[in-house]
Amino acid sequence: MEESSTWSDLFARMINDPQEKHRVSDASPESIPVALYNRVLHLLCTTTYERRFWTTSLAVLNDALKRLDPDRLGLQLSIQQCMAPAYGSTVRCLRARLALGTPPWSELVEQRRFFGAESLVGFATSIGRQHTMMTINEKQWLPDHLPEHAMSAVASPIMYAGRVAGCLLVASTQPGYFSQPALLELIQNYAQLLVLAFHPEDFYNLEHIELQPMPTFKVQQSYLSTIQQRILGLLKKAAIDHSPLSYDVAEQEALWQVEEEFLRLSTPRSAEE
Repeated sequence: MEESSTWSDLFARMINDPQEKHRVSDASPESIPVALYNRVLHLLCTTTYERRFWTTSLAVLNDALKRLDPDRLGLQLSIQQCMAPAYGSTVRCLRARLALGTPPWSELVEQRRFFGAESLVGFATSIGRQHTMMTINEKQWLPDHLPEHAMSAVASPIMYAGRVAGCLLVASTQPGYFSQPALLELIQNYAQLLVLAFHPEDFYNLEHIELQPMPTFKVQQSYLSTIQQRILGLLKKAAIDHSPLSYDVAEQEALWQVEEEFLRLSTPRSAEE
């Protein structure tokens, strides 16, 4: 992966190159405004390394929510990131970072959930292409790994130079909401803009994406509720051992613990049967 300074070159191509720019007509209300590109570039230049993800993601998702759901029918946008491998170079699951929505979903939620090969975002990330579910019902293979109330959804990988950092999931309360090609292209454009929220080391070659099944959200809850306790335990142990540990490092180690426990579980369905 090239150095982070290449993000400015990428941004310039998105603005100036017709092949890189969004293809929805500039006269269309569905177009990404140039003001958002300027805002993201400003954040890229002024935000600290640690805060880049949050500031850039919120700027992009706030604009996307207004344009994708102008009538506030019920839409949720969420970002899932490839879990950094605890060892080796193989990505085994995705982890939820944040979600933004209109009712019935919360306006802003910092999420902690894991997604695997059985999920819509996992499938789209693994193949490196956008994938859409026009209508969702209980008989399908994915409903446990989509937001409650979702009746249609689309997942767009967040990719740069053939490498993937995660996935943008857009879910609607309306069946068939994503039937227009222009809308799907707009979502893809937002996913492309989200590239600038990530650091170069966050991207992985597709051949290193080998997602494993994850438990259903219901099963995950009891494990994820212990995250804070795990973090505090790791910080306390580090202090006793006179080996200072930052909160972010402790959080990552706690997430690796939970990931490993999920991987040891049986398939998601059998965990509840």
